Amino acid sequence: MKVLVVDGDTAVRSSTVELIRGWGHDADSSATGRETLEKVQHDVFDLALLDIDLQDISAKELIGKLKDLSPKIGIVTMTEQSADELEKQIRTLGIIYYMCKPINEKALKEIIDHMSKKRTFEGVGKSLIG
Repeated sequence: MKVLVVDGDTAVRSSTVELIRGWGHDADSSATGRETLEKVQHDVFDLALLDIDLQDISAKELIGKLKDLSPKIGIVTMTEQSADELEKQIRTLGIIYYMCKPINEKALKEIIDHMSKKRTFEGVGKSLIG
């Protein structure tokens, strides 16, 4: 599983990347929407952990662009804001999970493990069919 951690906070980015790597997955990071789009254009990611509060682009716009560039990417949004209306708006964009900060490590591991199993199963199914 290859995960892209998108967060403007250096400490959050680095600790989350190290956590994911410690679970045996590949992880990279970006600090801005622009950097995120560049990385997704040049590499394939299975999952993006996306902070809603980036400085250079709105979460709605970035999610749409990520889906255009990589239709199969799973997106988990992260935010320090716990607002029902914001969550409803973001969920309509096709994300797989809306997570409040600070990140719950157990919940994040469960999401990544689930997505990893799903990707493995999809890959096996394709090889059996094709």
